[in-house]
Amino acid sequence: MLCASLLFAAVFVLGLVRLFELRFDRGDIYPPYSTLRTDPLGASVLYESLDGVPGVSAQRYFEETFKSDDGHAHALFVLGAQADSINELSRSEFDTIQRFVFNGGRVVIAYYPQVSDWRPAPTMDTNATDQAANSGKRSRHHRQQPEADAGGSQSETNRASSPTGVAGTNSLRSTNVVSKTWRLSPRHTRRHQNSPEDQGQQDQPDQQDEDELKAELLKYANVPKEWGFDFQFNHLDTNEDGQILFPKARLMAASPDLPAQLAIHTTLCFTNLTNGWVTVYQRDQKAPVVVERKFGAGSVVLVADSYPFSNEAMFKDRSAALLAWLLGSGREVIFDEAHLGLVEQPGMATLMRRYQLHGLVLSLLLVAGLFVWKNSLSLVPPHPETEAGAGPVVMGRDSASGFVNLVRRGIAPAELINVCFAEWKKSHARFAALSPAQRRDLEQLIQQQAALEPHLRKPVENYRVISQILQRRT
Repeated sequence: MLCASLLFAAVFVLGLVRLFELRFDRGDIYPPYSTLRTDPLGASVLYESLDGVPGVSAQRYFEETFKSDDGHAHALFVLGAQADSINELSRSEFDTIQRFVFNGGRVVIAYYPQVSDWRPAPTMDTNATDQAANSGKRSRHHRQQPEADAGGSQSETNRASSPTGVAGTNSLRSTNVVSKTWRLSPRHTRRHQNSPEDQGQQDQPDQQDEDELKAELLKYANVPKEWGFDFQFNHLDTNEDGQILFPKARLMAASPDLPAQLAIHTTLCFTNLTNGWVTVYQRDQKAPVVVERKFGAGSVVLVADSYPFSNEAMFKDRSAALLAWLLGSGREVIFDEAHLGLVEQPGMATLMRRYQLHGLVLSLLLVAGLFVWKNSLSLVPPHPETEAGAGPVVMGRDSASGFVNLVRRGIAPAELINVCFAEWKKSHARFAALSPAQRRDLEQLIQQQAALEPHLRKPVENYRVISQILQRRT
């Protein structure tokens, strides 16, 4: 029965381990365009390919903020970024990225494919809303674009308008939450609305709160404003089933090595480009989808869709020339995974692997096993007399019973009081604490008992008399 239970437990553990291995090998537990994902939505093929190219190394970045400002021969890839998540970065992190680029680094930001505008529509003010309600007229709504599923396009990569579990994360870090909260719902507005004594003054912002707002916003950098670009969502045609038709982008730069067309599965494009930006690929109606700008010794590349980096694109629309151009002169490629929510949180196991403490752990486990073995089974072989069939086992007595037996055999009842009194006198401190009268009475009692015949001595009665003498107050 025991062997069957152990065999069942071993098979169960092996099956569970195999199940986890299959799940992690597929990688569908990771966000889209993660280099840890091996299905068509992942980018593991690009990562492994670059890591296998001689002279090129690839690494994943899992820290919460980007801290490396040495961009020489480095390329930073940010794949699957949300257009609304990297609008603002902390000033310190943005300055680090700026130094990374100016020192010769290349930053490639590829956005998650979008099929609708993610920006909130502008709302009317309170007075306009009240007037519309009083007049009984319905306010005019903005025309919304059809939210068609992008899965009907040419690629399986764009089967969702927004990724689940990724919208809450940011590219390089979601530091725009505080500034968005200030802009969309200022603290002074909520406070005045909740204060009855400030009725009628809700539209007057508090000067102190405005100063706090300005001080808070100074801690963040608006990336589109700093780099001189903005986002735009173009209206695209749909087929009879309502699926969006994504036309391919045309090459605009004078580079014969790049492919003439590029498959882009998103309605996102770039607009309001300042001087310095070069349009590499664009759709019709002047909709740039791949742009590049030089900053110091490095450059920044914006790609409207992450599809060219996906595993599916590596199989269907692979373009080595495009990937080589995106890599630039970088020989150390960094794939940022933190903006997808994959942040490393070092624990004890991580530190043990980092400092190679595997031998110490095995030694501790071995010592623990020996300790359990020692307490469960003696290392010394059992004596032959104690083996089975050696006869009945005779139970002995405890230490107190043995001491009483020893006293009974070594001291006669008639000498018990004399021996006890002699031993008690050896504790000089206790005997000296008695009064002279108590010591005198005790000495007389012992001498009287010693003068009697052994059979006339009464130890019990004498013990009681001694107790009365000791309890007597003088």
